[in-house]
Parts: sequence; C-alpha cells; structure tokens
Amino acid sequence: MNKAIVSEKYPQFAEKLRALGYQTIPTERVSCYLPFEQDHADMQCFIIDDTAFVLSSCQRLATTLSKDYHVVLCDTPFSGKYPDNVKLNALLLGGRLIGRKSSLDDNVKEYCVARGYELIHVNQGYARCSCAIADENAVITADNCIYNTLEELNVDVLKIGQGRVRLEGVDYGFIGGASGYDKDAKTLCFCGDITRHRDYNLIRDFCDCHSTKIVSLTDDELTDVGGILFC
Repeated sequence: MNKAIVSEKYPQFAEKLRALGYQTIPTERVSCYLPFEQDHADMQCFIIDDTAFVLSSCQRLATTLSKDYHVVLCDTPFSGKYPDNVKLNALLLGGRLIGRKSSLDDNVKEYCVARGYELIHVNQGYARCSCAIADENAVITADNCIYNTLEELNVDVLKIGQGRVRLEGVDYGFIGGASGYDKDAKTLCFCGDITRHRDYNLIRDFCDCHSTKIVSLTDDELTDVGGILFC
C-alpha cells in the first residue's frame, strides 16, 4: 500500500503522509451531506479485495481509483441524512463486514454475500468511523454496541472513552475517523497527536500487544477527518 485516500480540509495531514512516502488521493465534497462530513473518505468510498465502491457523485475519485481497482458506482438516490448517508461506512475485519445492514449499499452487500463474507449487523451506522483498526483482528472503539458485538465475535477490542477527538460542528468525533491502518506496514496513523488522548496509554499498550506501530501525523489536536483509507 503506497496510496492514501484522505480529506484535504486539514492539509497538514496529507502533507505528512506524502512526506512518509504515500501518494495521497483527495476526497471530494458531497454537498448533500452534513457540513462536517462532506469530505469524509469513509463516507465516499469502500474498498474490498480488488473492488472500490464509490458514490456516483464522486466522479474524480472514481476515475483515480479505476487505475488500480474495479470501480462500482453506487448511484442509489439518497438524502444524505442519517441513516441514509452511511451506505459505504462499513468495517471490514477479516472475512466479516460489519455495519448497519439496512443502510449499506446493495452493491456492497451483494458483493460480500457472493464472495462468502459474513455480514454482521450493528445499530451504529458510522461503523467504520467508530473504529480504529490495530490489526486484522484488533479494534479500538468508544462505541458500546460495536464493542459488545466484536467481543461476541472473539475480536480483540479495546474500549476507550468518548471525546477528545475534534469534529467541527458537533461535540466530538470518532477515533476511526481520526486514523487509518496500513496493514502492510502494520502502522496505525493518527490525524493529530494521539498522546493527547486521555486513553493514550491504553491505546499504546494495545497496539504494542499487536506489534502495531503508532504514528501521530502532527502535534495538532486529534481530528476526525473521515479516516485515512490506505490502498
């Protein structure tokens, strides 16, 4: 993986990724979304295997990804309001797809069923936003519903407290929206300084247990940018 899909609303994060050797792919602005999520990668794109599912309104993103992936445009009409806005906001963990089943895009669900992925329902529509992946079977989340579901699935899951993640326009953002996991480099990158999070010591020890390196891209406040999608 040497590419990263990321919002450039806060350009310092993309700049740091490029300094680390990644080619960054900017997200687009989806005007029907709420202002604080209009440029979020995990709302515009979902990649699984050799296929990228992209909102049909994100034509530039789709064209860029078509160089490396088979692109499926998700063109079902939607209002952009929750839970209609989380069609591509799913967590891929091994052979499981975790998300709000009724809200996920039909193309994604059909693809997963045809290829033997298990669909796991959670009430939290922002499943991907809510989770920082620390390994193929290890997740960090502040969401109780996701925590309980993943525990039942024998996923190693660290429960942290809500807050301490900036998201303009609301009280706080999500830990997954402020991070991205490069599985090839076994590195969890954070948009901002993870050491400023009140549960940093727990997060550090959890990642150490999975031999996952932590990188704070900047010394800014931890910021929900819609996640970093390494590809």
